[in-house]
Amino acid sequence: MCGYIGNVTDSPLTRLLLTYLGMEGALPVLRNNPGSGPAASIDMVVEDEQGRRIKSAIWWLLLESNPQGGFKPSRYTSFNTRSDKLDVKRSAGFQPYRKSRCIVPATYFIEGDGPKGARRYHRMEPAEFAFALGGLYRTWLNRETGELSYSCSVITLTPHPDDRWRQVHSKSTPLMLPADDRDLMDKWLDPGFDRVEEFRPLLQPRFPEPVTCIPVQRPGDQREIGESFVIEGEGEN
Repeated sequence: MCGYIGNVTDSPLTRLLLTYLGMEGALPVLRNNPGSGPAASIDMVVEDEQGRRIKSAIWWLLLESNPQGGFKPSRYTSFNTRSDKLDVKRSAGFQPYRKSRCIVPATYFIEGDGPKGARRYHRMEPAEFAFALGGLYRTWLNRETGELSYSCSVITLTPHPDDRWRQVHSKSTPLMLPADDRDLMDKWLDPGFDRVEEFRPLLQPRFPEPVTCIPVQRPGDQREIGESFVIEGEGEN
């Protein structure tokens, strides 16, 4: 379960990712994010009638009205969306998977696993370009003000079969999209493309590029506490 994301906007990894996505000029718009957990405001790449652009979103797909105004995360946990729920009608991700997919750029993310009090954490870093985490988003209209708010989640898959990934997270793997596949990324971001059966190969856990796994103290204290290791990339689907 992907639970902590960071993105350094002036990183060459981020610049290359945005180049792959045809958004070389988006860096001034993308915020520098040293690290955020669920329910925080993060940046995502979306495509709509105004084209491909960066939007800020609450990292929690389901929102509810806030008595103080606007929206807040609902009581239902939804910062991740399980891939086995994407084709379940009436699930939170069913319609967004078909109409409002997004990409969450990240120069790293942190996974935690294990029981409370003995939880272990790993910081995951890409080798060539920033992670293009596959996600879903929703738009929320404040009927009093006319203001739009956005929310998003990261899609999670079954655990990667590599035994070393089991040290990182034994229950799931975030969806890491092959951003250098322009045709696939165009389809992923296109709100009019609803032939989601073409995305089925993406829902098998794999790493488009090598990933370095670094044991750290915890998300808020990322001191290295062990030897890092690399899980090799598996290329195109």
